[in-house]
Amino acid sequence: MAGRDISFVIITYNDAARLPKALASAALSARRAGWDYEILVVDNHSQDHAPAVLAAFAEALGDRLRVFSLPRNAGTTISRNLALRAARGELICVMDSDAEILEQSLLPLADLLAEMPEIGIVGPRILLPDGRTYDSVKLLPTLGDKLLKIPGVLLRKPTINHDWYPDFPFARLACVHTAISCCWFFRRELFERVGPLDERIFYAPEDVDYCLRAWKAGRAVVYYPFLSVLHHTRQTTHRRPFSRTALSHLKGLLYYLGKHGYWLKRDAVAADWIEPLAYALEPRLAAWERRRLQKGDIAL
Repeated sequence: MAGRDISFVIITYNDAARLPKALASAALSARRAGWDYEILVVDNHSQDHAPAVLAAFAEALGDRLRVFSLPRNAGTTISRNLALRAARGELICVMDSDAEILEQSLLPLADLLAEMPEIGIVGPRILLPDGRTYDSVKLLPTLGDKLLKIPGVLLRKPTINHDWYPDFPFARLACVHTAISCCWFFRRELFERVGPLDERIFYAPEDVDYCLRAWKAGRAVVYYPFLSVLHHTRQTTHRRPFSRTALSHLKGLLYYLGKHGYWLKRDAVAADWIEPLAYALEPRLAAWERRRLQKGDIAL
């Protein structure tokens, strides 16, 4: 089959209320860019009216929408890998079903990826419904970071997040350790280079794992504040710290830390795999940004 300019990969599970905005925003953003596109949706055995929503969009989008219906909830990694393997786009956008791409152009972002092959994953600005910028990029997590949050979570008090960047949100392009997979952009080459998401992780932190694997493969993770994505997040792990989802997250974190061989300190991992490439890339990011701001392609 012929390729596409961009493939949007969306997984959904009982999220019929938010899914239409994700689908519509994906299609509209591609059309504004003048791109040939496809949207691949994996339905993790939704019990709400998500299948009806997808059927309605299929009538409107035709073969641009491809739906994969699973017989059970397979989590984030198996379902995303299913769509990523089938995707035909040169550019890939992974997004959650509760994410909505806003109206800025995708063209400069695509140019950035084309001009700098060292960039692997681009994470846009993530906005919450109240207008705040979500802390979507973080330092590599450690076990200590998570243990220090437990008292606050149990007492339902504000917690200190030791894996957050203290000066975030950034106004400029920046190399970052990790970016949440609420919305990612990357070239097909990254998936071919790094491989699929680790299916031994059911729910999280599959995105953290993939970001570190990208860095280890010589591909940077970059925060891009010139495209905004609205995230209608539910944050169930914060409200219910002992839910099945939260416990699955903890299990995934322990697996991730063991896999990459660090537990309490991130500095050595960052020094080995992140800092050399980031140091070389950041001046080029700054120069690219200056040129694009002068041309009016992007705006602060």
